[in-house]
Amino acid sequence: MNNYTHPKIESTPYTKMLPKGTALVLEGGGIRGFYSAGVFEAFMDSGIMFSYIIGVSAGISNALAYVSGQRMRNRQVVEHYVADKRYVSKRNIIKHGSLFGYDFVFNEVPQVHVPWDIDAFDDVDIQFLTGATDCKTGETVWFDKTHINRDLAVCKASCALPLASKIFKYDGCKLLDGGIVSPIPIEKSIADGNDFHVVVLTRNAGYIKEPFTHKGILKLMYGRYPKLREAMLSRHEAYNRQMALCEQLERDGKAVIIRPLEPLKVSRTGQDIPKLLDLYDEGHIEGKAAVERIMGLIGNE
Repeated sequence: MNNYTHPKIESTPYTKMLPKGTALVLEGGGIRGFYSAGVFEAFMDSGIMFSYIIGVSAGISNALAYVSGQRMRNRQVVEHYVADKRYVSKRNIIKHGSLFGYDFVFNEVPQVHVPWDIDAFDDVDIQFLTGATDCKTGETVWFDKTHINRDLAVCKASCALPLASKIFKYDGCKLLDGGIVSPIPIEKSIADGNDFHVVVLTRNAGYIKEPFTHKGILKLMYGRYPKLREAMLSRHEAYNRQMALCEQLERDGKAVIIRPLEPLKVSRTGQDIPKLLDLYDEGHIEGKAAVERIMGLIGNE
């Protein structure tokens, strides 16, 4: 059991707020989300911040350290805690009802071992939206920055993998993974009035999500939630539609997509630390290249 502790990483404030109407849109992906964390390092290197950030699951959770300006904090978590059985393991299912140890990931690590600076996060005046799926309605519920507190309850709900996590209760709702209905929340960003999007994905170009075919498992697990089952069965349609929209916006000059160049060598729950650190560094390198494209398109507005 690892109890490595790192002193609080001091916040490095951003130096340039990008123009209003420029949104950062974040896909989830579990452990794959550490690619996005590497991209955020490039954003911090350049001192840029978005006035609107929207995401689900690991994407939005890893963005917490970006907004608080804590460079390399997420990398410390990868290096020292992702392989810990308290982070993700089958043992957690027996002990806590979920594959991920949500209290360990979202409470013990950020409060004790690798502190997250919530005060620095609170000081940044931006719109920050976290999505989770309402099990009763089968629709996405969005929580703004005022719902982000030390307990990180909405982040736990947004990351709650269906079939591998317990249902979280928050604000009168029963919630699971925000990536079920809004895996790439580009449609919500457009509806909120944004006209340029920086989209960080955790899948390579050409990836197509296949249908979920195990209806019997869904009925067994979520018999009381028919709308959730419907959403799960149409999840591939939502993902592929939202991906296609992002790609069309990029062709139209209204988006920049940042994503892995090759299929990932890590799974949604993978714990191969060298591979994860390589993924993190890949995101950092590709994020740096993307910053130049972003600033070329919007930097002078």
